[in-house]
Parts: sequence; C-alpha cells; structure tokens
Amino acid sequence: MRKPLWLVALSLALLAGCVTVNVYFPAAAAKDAADQVIGNIMGPAAPGQTPAPSSSVQPPPSSGTTSQQEPLSMRVLDALIPAAYAADTQANLHVRTPAIEAIEARMRDRFHSVLKGLLDSGAVGFTHNGDVAIHDASKIPLAQRSQANQAIAAENSDRAELYTQIAAANGHPEWAQRMREAFAKQWISRARPGWYYQDASGNWQRK
Repeated sequence: MRKPLWLVALSLALLAGCVTVNVYFPAAAAKDAADQVIGNIMGPAAPGQTPAPSSSVQPPPSSGTTSQQEPLSMRVLDALIPAAYAADTQANLHVRTPAIEAIEARMRDRFHSVLKGLLDSGAVGFTHNGDVAIHDASKIPLAQRSQANQAIAAENSDRAELYTQIAAANGHPEWAQRMREAFAKQWISRARPGWYYQDASGNWQRK
C-alpha cells in the first residue's frame, strides 16, 4: 500500500531536521573561534608559527528552478535543508558572554603563571581530546607536584565549561563535543616547538 504523500513529506522533513545538526555544524567557524580564543589565552603565536587562516562556510550551490514535476516531498525537503543550513551558518562562535570571558581570564592567568612552565619543561602536554595531562611527572619537583595537579584539574574543568558555554550561547548545547574537537586540534596546532601533545591514538609526540 502506498503511503499518503503528506506522510512521506513529513518523514523527510523530520529526517532533515535530524541530520542538519551533524551535517551543517559550522566546523570552519568553530576552528576560527578556537584559534582566536587560544590566541587570547596563550598570546601571539611563537616565531615561525603560522596560525590557521580564517575561513568561512560557503552555502551550497543553487539547484536551479524547481521542476513542476518534482514530487511535493522533495520540494519540502529542498525548502527545509537550506533554511536549516542558513540557521546554523549564522552561529556566532566568536560570542562573548560574561561566563566565557571569566573562563578565558582564569585560563590566561593559569597559563602564564603555571602551565607555560610545565609545557616548556615537557612535564605536561596537550591531549588529543582538548585537555592537558601529565606527560613526565619527573620533570616536576616533588614540592610542586600538588600545585601542578591542581592547576591541571582546574584547567580541564575550565576547558570543559568553555566548550559547553560556547555551544549553549549559540542555542546548540549538543555542539559542546564538536567544539571540544575543534579546540583539541587548535591547541595542538598552537603548541610551541618542544611541547608535547597526543596524536589521535593517544601516543605522546614532541612538536
């Protein structure tokens, strides 16, 4: 038995609504936003280090005039996908809120007072999932290990909250994990020569 045309159209519309979050997550904008935030925290890139260039998400090409013979279900789908695409590409991932600014300020102070020294020594490195972790505890004097562990825990807590706040400020809390992924890549991209980071398999590498 053939399904009513309106039921097919509704099913396709619901499917479009489900897939647009994944398909149209503004990955390029997220990368740019992550690079800007990390620059605000760590300062300018080191000599010889080139930050990732800015880029923008381009809208999909027009499909031309809709044929009069095109089924209603396809016309509904064609109308919904560009609308959802436009909504997501208008996301302001450079958004500034009091919560985000407070997190950045804490991370900036922590970086310059504690983390930079730990990264320079090789004691700490960037993980593949957007956090920091101990790479070589022997590089940390015993008397300073408690402070280092506290700084790492506080940093990872602030990073998780930062990713969550940026996603929430755009009305897409489900983007938090995607923001984490974007930041993870940019933390490693911004790592300075001699710093350690994890590759995709979790193995430590030296930049």
